[in-house]
Amino acid sequence: MGFVEGVDRFTIAHYNLAVRVHEWKDIEHRYTHKLLLGNGASIAVCETFRYHSLYEEARSSGRIHTKLHSLFKEFNTTDFEHILRLLLITKRINGLVGIRDNHTSRLYRSLRDALIGTIIGIHPKHEDVKDFLLPIARFMKRFDTVLSLNYDLLVYWAMLRGNDSYGRWFKDGFVNDRRFQSDYGFLREPREATGATLVFYPHGNLILATDFWGDEMKLSREEERFLLDTILHEWKQGDYAPLFVSEGNSEDKLRAIRQSKYLDTVYHDELGGGSESLVIYGWSIRDEDEHVRRTPGGEPLAGTLAEPLPPIVEQVLEPRSQPAAERPFTPYTRKEQTES
Repeated sequence: MGFVEGVDRFTIAHYNLAVRVHEWKDIEHRYTHKLLLGNGASIAVCETFRYHSLYEEARSSGRIHTKLHSLFKEFNTTDFEHILRLLLITKRINGLVGIRDNHTSRLYRSLRDALIGTIIGIHPKHEDVKDFLLPIARFMKRFDTVLSLNYDLLVYWAMLRGNDSYGRWFKDGFVNDRRFQSDYGFLREPREATGATLVFYPHGNLILATDFWGDEMKLSREEERFLLDTILHEWKQGDYAPLFVSEGNSEDKLRAIRQSKYLDTVYHDELGGGSESLVIYGWSIRDEDEHVRRTPGGEPLAGTLAEPLPPIVEQVLEPRSQPAAERPFTPYTRKEQTES
C-alpha cells in the first residue's frame, strides 16, 4: 500500500473509494512528525529479509531440534525471545535454590545458537549495505520520531552514520550506562546538532537485550561495522536474551510487550501518543499487528494521516538508475515492497 490520508486501505477496498497517487516530493513537507517502518523497508535494502517467519527459517535449516520444538509447542508460541527468557528464568530460579540443572543450560545454549545461526544467514553485513545508510538517515531526519517494527540493525546503522554527518541528531533514549531513560522528553531538544529525531523499536531490536536478572540494556560498539559480530558474541559470552518480539499473533506480541519496561513505555507513549501525522513505509498492517493498528485504549493508531476525503495514496517512483549512495532514500511503495 501507499500512504493513506483520511482512511486505511481496508476502507478504500470496502467502499471502492477513488485513490489519487502523488509523487512523494510534492507532499513530503506536510509530514514531519512520525515515521513507522515495517519489514518492507528492510526488504527494499536487502532481499534476504523477505522471509515469512524467523522460527520457520530456523526449523527448515534444522537448527530447531525435537526438544526445542516441544518447548515452542508447549507454550503455544514461535517467539524466540519468549522461550529464551523462560529458560533464563528457570536457570536463575534453579541456581537460587541450589538445584543443579545442566539440561536447562544446554537447551538455552542450543536455542540461542539456533537464533544466532538463523540471523547470520539472513542479516546482511555492514559492508553490504553501507551505501544505503546515509540516504536512509537523510530520509529519517525529517521526522520528529521514527518507530521501527524491525529487529534488524539497518535503522541503528543509519542512525550512527547520520550522527557522523549531522552531529548528535538521532537519539534512542539509552544513555551512557546503556540503560533506557524512561523520561526521555528532554532528548528532543537539539544538542550538538541543529535538530533531533528520536528512534524507538516497538517490537524490540537486535541491539537490545535482557540480562540474567531481567535488566534491559543496549548492546553497542563504537565501530558500527562490527556491531552484529559484537551482539552475537555478547549473546554467546553472557546470559543475555535478545529483546525483540519476532513472532506470534497480536495478543502474543502485546503480552510480550507488557513484560518489558522499554517496550511497554514505547507502546504507550509513542504508539499511543498523539501526533499530527504518521507516515507508514513498508508495513502491511496485517492482523498479527492489530495491537499496532490500535492504541492501548483501543482507538485507531494515533496520528494516522487524517485529512478530509478524498483519501490520497502517496507513492514515489524511485530512480533505480542512480547508484545507491547518490539517490535519496524515499518511500518506495509498490505492492511487493509492503510486506511486514
